[in-house]
Amino acid sequence: MIKNIFAVLLCCFALTLNLKTFESAGNSKIYPTRFIVPTTHRNYLRAVNNVETFNKRPKIVITQEDEVNLSTSFCGSIQEYHAKLKSHEKLEKKGRDIKCSFSVIAQTNILWLKNFVEKLKNGEPFRNSLPVIERLKMEAELMVVLFPVGDLQMGKWLWSYIMKIVAIRQYDDNKLYIHENPFEDDQMPHGVSDFIENCIAEKYLPPTVMEPDVVTKNKRKSDKMFTDLSSSRWFRNSNALGPLDRNYNALIDVLYLKPFWEDERQLLFRGGTITQGFNVDWSRVRQRHRNEVVITRTFVENRTWISNPYGRLDHQHLLIKIIDATFYCYISVIIYVYEKQLSILNEPTLKEIKKLINDVIVKALNMSIKEEFLLDISSELVFLQVRNIDNVKGILASVRAKANGILNDLNGSNTNGIDWFSFNVNEGQLSNDSLIKTIILDFQSYLNELNSYYFPFEHKTLLHFMDVV
Repeated sequence: MIKNIFAVLLCCFALTLNLKTFESAGNSKIYPTRFIVPTTHRNYLRAVNNVETFNKRPKIVITQEDEVNLSTSFCGSIQEYHAKLKSHEKLEKKGRDIKCSFSVIAQTNILWLKNFVEKLKNGEPFRNSLPVIERLKMEAELMVVLFPVGDLQMGKWLWSYIMKIVAIRQYDDNKLYIHENPFEDDQMPHGVSDFIENCIAEKYLPPTVMEPDVVTKNKRKSDKMFTDLSSSRWFRNSNALGPLDRNYNALIDVLYLKPFWEDERQLLFRGGTITQGFNVDWSRVRQRHRNEVVITRTFVENRTWISNPYGRLDHQHLLIKIIDATFYCYISVIIYVYEKQLSILNEPTLKEIKKLINDVIVKALNMSIKEEFLLDISSELVFLQVRNIDNVKGILASVRAKANGILNDLNGSNTNGIDWFSFNVNEGQLSNDSLIKTIILDFQSYLNELNSYYFPFEHKTLLHFMDVV
């Protein structure tokens, strides 16, 4: 998995493309594996470790050994890697434990919020309950920030919960759009109750949490959960809440793609210049995007998201496919140029280029945390012998097929074998390394600009909201 805020901790995938097997210590044939071992900060691990939950089982403890495993990237052997995997599994269990306890608290809060909205509709002044709303908002924010940091799954109900609290907090601005009680929808309460039942089945919660007064009886423990988190060194030093606690409108804009409505910088539909190196006919997809923008704009401006945060995701799925297709078009042309230059450039130059290619692929992987295929490609390049043209052609065929498959889907075609993009490469520039470096640099610029569209959040924020991590 991957690092930083909204990032990944640990990731291991067996390679399935063109790699040759090698002898393991036990004399068995195994595939070489790409060890991606990004780190997570010890202060974060300690913050998570110190949270007391409603779990009656022995406490899940992240030990000093686990801290070392999860906070250092060096991996000297398969045994060390397995140890890191075990530590990561423990962190995932601890995250699940925390979310299970929070769900019990959230379920109680939803009942209070539902009654509160009815009182507001009957004329009760909002200011009377503002301190309670602020407390519930802060508690939900802690969870919404905590889980993506370790790429621990959140679930749609948790996003719905925080977004509806934010909407009610701005009740005076939103009351004209609140026709039904937003805390009476089917998705969120049922999502929370189903999650609690799973937690009980998995022994993260005792059956007694189903009692209506369980949070009242455990008030001291539930309060301590949040004070321990908010006062931890990780939250204090990292400003972990960051933009979330003061940029709610910006968050809504990102989740419903407002920065992409106009796309004045022409980010989405790349291809056609020598710096990009490929041509794509985006005409049909561009029209689909325009149609989706109209629907999404209405959804947001009517604030339909307040009652139904997940009532509009077609636009988001379309956007992700456009971005994924662009990733693979860029990587295809980069591998294509690399393959053409294998017989032209000297070995030191090829090694340098191979590293630059892998670096930009890893950067794309760090942004698109759902793309296992990118990890496979990176793995192939790491183990690739510099002048192994057959393997390079195999990688190129795989990446190009991936790009065409996504473009095929975007264009609504069931016909396989169609080339939806072509290479736009000046063959006369293959005699030196400037062409491929120019294309790599353009890809890097594209990735940087893509993240700037989400500022002060990240591309990963959208992926977590869509629950596709």
